[in-house]
Amino acid sequence: MHTIIIASYLIAAAAFLVGTALLGVAWRGQRTGALLLLATSGMVLWGAFLAWTSYRHAVAVNWLLLAEVLRYGAWLMFVSALFSAWPVSGLLRGLRIVAHTLWILLAIYCIWPATGLLGTSLSFSVNVPIVGVLVLALTGVMFLEQIYRNVAPEQRWALKFLLIALGVLFAYDIFLYSFAVLYRQFNISAWAARGFIDASLVPLFLIAATRNPSWSLPVGVSRRVVFYSTSLLVVAIYIIATAIGGYYVRIYGGDWGRVAEITLVCFALLSVILVASSGQARSRLRVFLHKNFFSFRHDYRDQWLRLTATLSAKDMELPMRAVRGMAQTMDSPAGALFGPGESGDFVLNVQWNMPAPSGIAIPADAASLEFMCERRWIYDLDQPPPLGDERLRAPAELTGLPHAWLVAPLVMEDRLVGFVVLAQARARRALDWEDIDLLRAAGTQVASALAQAADARQLAEARQFEGFNRLTAFLMHDLKNIAAQQSLLLQNAERHKHNPAFVDDMLATVANAVGRISRLLQQLRGDAAPVVPTRVQLATALSQAIDACHVHAPTPDYVAPEDDAWIKADPDQLATILAHVIRNAQDAATAHGHVAVRVQRTPGHATIMIEDDGPGMDEDFVHNRLFQPFFTTKASRGMGIGAYQAREYVQSLGGTIRVNSTPGQGTVFFVQLPLTEAASVGTPPDARRTTSS
Repeated sequence: MHTIIIASYLIAAAAFLVGTALLGVAWRGQRTGALLLLATSGMVLWGAFLAWTSYRHAVAVNWLLLAEVLRYGAWLMFVSALFSAWPVSGLLRGLRIVAHTLWILLAIYCIWPATGLLGTSLSFSVNVPIVGVLVLALTGVMFLEQIYRNVAPEQRWALKFLLIALGVLFAYDIFLYSFAVLYRQFNISAWAARGFIDASLVPLFLIAATRNPSWSLPVGVSRRVVFYSTSLLVVAIYIIATAIGGYYVRIYGGDWGRVAEITLVCFALLSVILVASSGQARSRLRVFLHKNFFSFRHDYRDQWLRLTATLSAKDMELPMRAVRGMAQTMDSPAGALFGPGESGDFVLNVQWNMPAPSGIAIPADAASLEFMCERRWIYDLDQPPPLGDERLRAPAELTGLPHAWLVAPLVMEDRLVGFVVLAQARARRALDWEDIDLLRAAGTQVASALAQAADARQLAEARQFEGFNRLTAFLMHDLKNIAAQQSLLLQNAERHKHNPAFVDDMLATVANAVGRISRLLQQLRGDAAPVVPTRVQLATALSQAIDACHVHAPTPDYVAPEDDAWIKADPDQLATILAHVIRNAQDAATAHGHVAVRVQRTPGHATIMIEDDGPGMDEDFVHNRLFQPFFTTKASRGMGIGAYQAREYVQSLGGTIRVNSTPGQGTVFFVQLPLTEAASVGTPPDARRTTSS
């Protein structure tokens, strides 16, 4: 038996040595990956040490138990690091502290006999570290259960093999040490088999590390009942066959037989767990049952209830739920949703487990999209184009997506709301009429949900604009009162003038204020004459905008361009828009930051670059919230329409606004405006209309 033990733990050490080498080559410096390397390296030393102790027969038991304790300490440190992605409750935080404290105290207790400080009244007890390791194994199982509960369902795929491997490792030790606590001795066969079993877990750890790069029905029988009943029957037959095989191995195998029996049973249970947790295996079994036991492929009632539940869930945004709902109908593991963008082309909205390059745009007038909308055609990307017409072939951008299989339209009232690209199903099969009918019905349901959500957003924005108009009415009322007061002041001042020069000056100032307020009232009412764009010198508009921002810190760093650049716009409104963008940059940079304004001229266009070194913005904020009306990060100091107005006005001039921002590194606004010919005579009048921010 000693030979078997030596072989068992040497194989475990060799297996984990290879695994550690592979992990070390792929490691990119992440903390979690370092702890996994520490744990697997500890398994190498642990396996080699246990093989050596079995060979020597003379190593003190406290050193052997110390190796067990340190092995658990390394694994518990790695498992604890996995919790860093979620908020940890006070109870779980306390449990982590207790677990780490326990293994450290056990390690000290195992080392203490070597110091010679233990007296006759305080002798070393083997039961203390044995019970302690049993508690550590139970704690490890509790940690794994908490990880499984806290991780999002779509992320369990990445952690599945890790949880299975650690679960087998901890569960086997619970059995081994429970036997030792009950019978005051280790099961020698189970002890010998542990090395073989732990060695079989190395591939699971490698797969888990690869998946986590950040460390790196007419008869009325329910299809679900048939599926799970068949699964249980297969598992039962498998376990019975394994037990029979283990029985004969034990009878005819001698010492090797007892070890092989335990190893065979554990390996069989591990195989069952892996197959049962495999989505592909379940999908193949489901396809087999549907083909051979039912007249229809799909359980439409179950499909419809599941789609409805997915669309009505609140765990993620509706577009992502729409992709998941469509993918579930075809047992697809991934998908992407395309919807109309600002330019009218269909662009990528969301992706679910399907990496897709950004910037994909399918023209709305593409023949394939028109055909898909008109005929509600389901594209099988592995098949020739419909009707043999190459013009109707699916766009190349879609066929190039990873594992792309189907393109299903989302049509509502003869309008293409969008379309979904689905990845190849877990169990490959041909598309038939049942799949097509189901996808069409599901697409109509999803299109209705997406269209209703879009209408709700537009209605909410309309109500916000209505509220803004009401606010404007109150502002008009207040300004009207001010104008009346100023008019009254003029009337009284004419009766009490003492210094003619002073009074004339005062009257001119008051008259100017009344005129400005009256014009503002006209603009708010919509009675003002439409503004006719004129030729504006860009340097003049920029200087006016920067002068308006000089009262705020930091002062913009600006060098006027040497050449003349002329823009066709309203001078006051252009200056106001530029001042708004510069003021936002000052707010982002804070008083001790830096703001720079530069102008770059290209043929036909001038680009104004406004750069700050503030905290920056992530891509999601820039694309989805920065230019959204009534969204503001300034709390009560803003109404959230400045960026929206800036973009709308620049676009009305034929220009564009782009934003390049990185969190922690600052932001650059690019305001590109079309150039016009310089004015032949004069410059814009000196008189400026009143601007409002």
